[in-house]
Amino acid sequence: MQVKALRTVEEFHRCANFSEEVYRNHPHWVPQDVQHLVKLLGGETASGLYSRIQAFWVEDGDQILGTVTAVIDERYNQHWNERTGHLLLFEALPDQEAAVNLLIRSACDWLREQGSQAARWAMLIGWQIPLTIDAYEELPTFLHTYNPAYYHSYIKDAGFVTERGAVQYQVQFTTELASRYQQMVERAVQSGVRLRPMDFDHLEKETALLTELFNETFAQHWGMNPITEQVMHELTVELKDFLVPDFSWFAEADGQTVGFVYSLPDLNQALHRLRGREIAEYFPEFQQALAEINHGILLTIGVKRSHRGRGINLALAASSYLAMIERGYQTGSYTIVLDDNWPSRRTAEKLGCRVTRNFNIYHKEFGGLPQREV
Repeated sequence: MQVKALRTVEEFHRCANFSEEVYRNHPHWVPQDVQHLVKLLGGETASGLYSRIQAFWVEDGDQILGTVTAVIDERYNQHWNERTGHLLLFEALPDQEAAVNLLIRSACDWLREQGSQAARWAMLIGWQIPLTIDAYEELPTFLHTYNPAYYHSYIKDAGFVTERGAVQYQVQFTTELASRYQQMVERAVQSGVRLRPMDFDHLEKETALLTELFNETFAQHWGMNPITEQVMHELTVELKDFLVPDFSWFAEADGQTVGFVYSLPDLNQALHRLRGREIAEYFPEFQQALAEINHGILLTIGVKRSHRGRGINLALAASSYLAMIERGYQTGSYTIVLDDNWPSRRTAEKLGCRVTRNFNIYHKEFGGLPQREV
């Protein structure tokens, strides 16, 4: 049994395909884009431009037992004045405690050798959203990953502790809620706020604006880090064919753009049907599945600090949800929200949402006293 640091494209492909071994018979797993994972591992995506990356696997003979990727994001550390590394894209077979412990220890050793004082598990913008701790019998929504329950024991056996919790909200749309959403929009408009959908005819320009607003509104949000236009480009221009223009909105007030909401269809409803098969080969089936999506995802929403407390956040979310209702959607998500982010949680509650899934973010110090309070 040995741990291998991966170097070649062939190894990256084998690593990315390992999840099929873990989830082959699991009905709720939605395969990830293997080509995108290979680019992530090789540092060829926008998220990897400012990162040091090392993927590992642990193997017994020719059989892979587990994989994990260690990442040091320079922009994150500069923003927070930290020396934190990240462990991401972990997958492992069950009942492999010794192998997984060796794998994690090797990845942590690499982070320490690169100057990291601590490691965070499965929370880095552009890479991965935290691990689920429940709702194992439901499909994850798009951009969320699925994981087995036993992963959490592996992580804690390796000396990690729970650092933060997070939640996903969901709402069942009703006629009463649609009326409430309309009132939220009207109140904002009457107070002098202009709401407009994202302009898909000028998507490059809109992407630049979205990036600027995201970085400003989330500058002090725990766990976030500044992102580049190239990273946002992956969520807008590269996904354009799958987005709905009036799901995402901007808010303007006092002569400036002061807020945004970015929402999209839950593409996992369609991708799940393919179960890893190539879209091109099953394109008619995939097109039909896209047309039958009935769940929308409000992925991120932000309002400049100077304009908070005026109901702009509610109006933006309401505009997005009203567009989903108009399209015939039955439900919508509001995700993800840190457990202690009560302003955002109260927004979700006013929209009629309830918690339907929970997540954990883990942390491990590499020696000495903790570098900050959590």
